[in-house]
Amino acid sequence: MTLREFIRTVWAAKYYVLAAVLVVLVGAGVYLDRQTTVYEATANVQIVAAESVPGANQEASSVTVDTEPEMVRLPAVVEPATEALDDGTDPRVLAANVEGFYNAEDLTMSVVARGGSRVQAAHRANAVAQAYIAYLPTVLDEQVAALDERRDALREQLDKLQGQLVLDPDDPLAQAERDTIVSQYQAVSAQRSTFDSIVSPAVLVDPATSAVPLGLPAPLVLAIALLAGLVAGVGLAFAKRGLDLRVRTTAEAVRLAATPVLAELFDVRSADKEFRHSGNLPVSSRHASPFTESVRELRTAVRVSLGDVQDAVVVVTAADPHAPRAFITANLAASFALSGRSTLVLCGDLRRPQLADLLPAPESWSGEPGEIRPTRIPNLQLMSIQDEEMDPADFLATTDVRNLVDGLRDKATIVVVDAPPVLAAADATILGGYANGVVLVASLERTDRVVLQEAAERLRINNVPLAGIALAGVKGDRRMHYASSYGADAPLVASAEPAEDETAAGSPPSAEVADGRPSDPVEPGRSTGTVPAAESDDATGKRAADATEKATAPEHETADENPVPAEAIGQGSPERKKDSDAPDPGSRRGARAQARRLEPKWSKVPGSQGGAAPDEPQRTVDDDGIRRRPFRW
Repeated sequence: MTLREFIRTVWAAKYYVLAAVLVVLVGAGVYLDRQTTVYEATANVQIVAAESVPGANQEASSVTVDTEPEMVRLPAVVEPATEALDDGTDPRVLAANVEGFYNAEDLTMSVVARGGSRVQAAHRANAVAQAYIAYLPTVLDEQVAALDERRDALREQLDKLQGQLVLDPDDPLAQAERDTIVSQYQAVSAQRSTFDSIVSPAVLVDPATSAVPLGLPAPLVLAIALLAGLVAGVGLAFAKRGLDLRVRTTAEAVRLAATPVLAELFDVRSADKEFRHSGNLPVSSRHASPFTESVRELRTAVRVSLGDVQDAVVVVTAADPHAPRAFITANLAASFALSGRSTLVLCGDLRRPQLADLLPAPESWSGEPGEIRPTRIPNLQLMSIQDEEMDPADFLATTDVRNLVDGLRDKATIVVVDAPPVLAAADATILGGYANGVVLVASLERTDRVVLQEAAERLRINNVPLAGIALAGVKGDRRMHYASSYGADAPLVASAEPAEDETAAGSPPSAEVADGRPSDPVEPGRSTGTVPAAESDDATGKRAADATEKATAPEHETADENPVPAEAIGQGSPERKKDSDAPDPGSRRGARAQARRLEPKWSKVPGSQGGAAPDEPQRTVDDDGIRRRPFRW
């Protein structure tokens, strides 16, 4: 796992991490609030040592009173200390809160006492130390008494040996034993005399004056809790990812569906919210956004996947009901229409139809609900399949519906069909059999992996031509925001040789096919005043076609060719202007000129109807004798 994947995983579960940190911090706070602080104080007692006088056969030695760390807990020490404290402390409680540590190197006894406050701990340590010092003379007396008993025993043994030697002066064993007893007697007597020189067995050299709190300080506890919360939160984030069965990445969608992702649709939710607020489809606006750019990429990818098919039927379905299928279908159809193609969108969802609300009819239109009607988008018409008494799946499988779809091919260049989710009913697979390509819509981080895999497999089993996936739910990144704002401040490009009295040029003449419909490569101007351009269906022309749709109208426009419906005028349709009219900044024309971002210009080269300049290839020649070449930025 890379660092970026780690950060994305944690960020995706940021609320889990935050909750874990808060829970641990609250627990640490409760612990600190309920915890009683215990303080510890230490008093040091110096044990006094006495040097013995060396004898004839003995070396000098140091003697001290016998002491053990457990002596500080003896009742003979604790009870006097409790009386000295006079604070109602029970001797057993005091004994449980006192410890002794003996250091043989420097002959010191450290008395450590604990209490509920600094003062209490210090008083306890000093009181126990004083009681311990007061108890040591008793220990010293006991040691002297023991030496006296030892010396008396040695004297008795010596008297017995003296009696034996009187009877047998030459007894070697008795003489050796007598010498040993005499040596021991002298050592005990010397030690006894040394103990007598000890006036005080111990002295309090370092009384307790302050105490330190036991345990970790509160800031450190909170810091540890914060770290533990972060670790727990990260663990929850990875557990969530491991248990998450939804599609998380584009590569995962490609692997599960075994089909390419045609486009990643950015900020679909934001675009849908904006549409609900304004009532205008995002792709019909002159404002470029990550969503509109991704819809145009989807349109171009669909055209590339269809190949050379002229009258194509494209079915848009979804892997699950959560995907915004109808909204994407409406924008895709509008994008085809605004690119200059005669487009018809068919509402094939008989169970939950939504396209009629997304693509309302013009206010001036009146007609029957089941017939083909215009929309507020130029070049875009809508038709709803009438409800029948039959089950929707049975009705869509009839010959009448198949003939209806085939007949729509003659009425539009592109037919976009909105179909229900694949796994919800058999409607999508039935309509997909009538189409040249099917677009499967899935939502990132919402569509279940198994659902996407089964939806693609069902389409594939029924021999439905699956073109690819439109992956919604992708959030706009810096790349898409950069692409949508590129060229916003670019200067306007002037014509090469403007004629003084030239007529406003609108959409270039489109080639006509046998049935009178405009051919596919030529795109009339959009309702917002865009410049027509031929959209390339190959990989090289993809970006040029998308950039063309973002371009604004040329300075001179006409309504003689490719007339625009009257109901589209209010949505930014081109109006009839004269070339001699200068753009007044205060007029509508001047306002549109100020709002332009990129303005492609048709380069006009004076010439005759018969041919082109010698150094240039043949250009398109208009009726006015002006040769035009493809627009340039």
